[in-house]
Amino acid sequence: MKDYNFTRPIDKDTHEFSDATSLLKDFENGKTTSLNLVEKSLRNIADNHERLNAMIQLFAKEALEEAKKSTEKDNSTTQKRGKLEGIPISLKEPIGLEGQEVTGGSMRMPAKIAEKDALVVQRLKKEGAIIIARTNTPEFSFGHETRSPRFGVTNNPYVEGYIPGGSSGGESALIASGGSVIGIGTDVGGSIRYPAHCCGLVGFKPSGRAVSKKGIFPFIEREDFFLNDWLAVGPITHSVRDAKLVYEVIADKIPTDSNDLSNAELIISTDFDTEIRNETIKEVLIKAKQSLLNEGLQPKNITIENIGKIHWNFGKMMIKAMKLGLKDWLRNDKDVGISVFVESLRRVIGEKTVSGEIYSVLLASKFLEPSDKELNKMIQFYQKEKENLYKKIGQRGVLLLPTSGDIALKHQQTMQIDMSPLVPNIFSPMIFTNVMDLPSITIPAWKYRDRKTGLPTSVMLCCLPNSENLLFEAASKLESILN
Repeated sequence: MKDYNFTRPIDKDTHEFSDATSLLKDFENGKTTSLNLVEKSLRNIADNHERLNAMIQLFAKEALEEAKKSTEKDNSTTQKRGKLEGIPISLKEPIGLEGQEVTGGSMRMPAKIAEKDALVVQRLKKEGAIIIARTNTPEFSFGHETRSPRFGVTNNPYVEGYIPGGSSGGESALIASGGSVIGIGTDVGGSIRYPAHCCGLVGFKPSGRAVSKKGIFPFIEREDFFLNDWLAVGPITHSVRDAKLVYEVIADKIPTDSNDLSNAELIISTDFDTEIRNETIKEVLIKAKQSLLNEGLQPKNITIENIGKIHWNFGKMMIKAMKLGLKDWLRNDKDVGISVFVESLRRVIGEKTVSGEIYSVLLASKFLEPSDKELNKMIQFYQKEKENLYKKIGQRGVLLLPTSGDIALKHQQTMQIDMSPLVPNIFSPMIFTNVMDLPSITIPAWKYRDRKTGLPTSVMLCCLPNSENLLFEAASKLESILN
């Protein structure tokens, strides 16, 4: 293999791979302490902040105080330890933290002060996790590149000029550079899995309603709104076992299905026409398929009809959802809404108030926003397509797809792809699993790196809701082979 100048994220002092699971054992065995780990994380953040711009808010003092308390528990035989006791964790900016601003990365929207921690944060803290930082996101978490009008651009931790993905790109860059061990992001079109793909990490998108979104921007008030199924909250981690560990902490219900692969099926879509631009991704897909078959999964080929319509409708429905939100979000501190005409003039003279992605949504809404009647038809279409797909996959099925059709892109290459209504494109597998509400996990493949840049590739496994244990088991097997 070519000798690239970076490797899979490892401990720089011990040259060993350290995930949260192994660190928790190290705490227990006295090899290290939470205080040592938090101090190391803070050094890594300081060393890399100017280069990466991943972190937008740091809680150094608070994290050190919590780490001291966790370290004291290590030496106590009476104090109960949490499942994530002493592990530094970072949060995507839209996730509410008591007393802190939520801005969505926008310069225009007045900041909202979180009155209390989001429910997912409460669950993490209850198990001893230490919140060390909040991270950058594109404006309103819209886009596959992390470029924020308020906080600036986040960079890939490995190769200069490349992106860390989006919209949870601040999370992936911070974790890969050792600033935190685990990150929590949101995902409506790949926003957890794509950053994980770009940075050689594990990203898990649960089912949309599996993890509470209470206290997380955007605040979805209607229970029947389709975004409740599409938008998910989940972890970015160093390992599959960490993703499972965190999911069992933050999920409303812990999965109870069997992880026995002996009667599982490997689902292959024979007509999922993803645009794959990088030959290495084809190689890793072939390797992943053969490896899972060797683990005993039985092959099952299926067809997925209406892929083009599924993605075309996704774009139009997202424009509808964003337009509904933007009407309120883009009212400035004087309660004045945005005018597309005025914003267009501002952009001519270099005084824009919103990102290019949000401006494109505003323009597209003039032509592509569906009526309420059309929206209802689209929702009915998705319900029918989902029912058909679920029958084909089944509760013992694991669907194999690429995460993306290319490695991490260079800066400013994603906008044209994000706004294009044409299908297929390199993000179609991630978008598909959101609208079909499939729990999905991205597994890095450090053995299969891009030959030119050395950037890692990945694959994605998906399942039906309530088959997560099966998914984690298959992903764990694949992880050891691809890394």
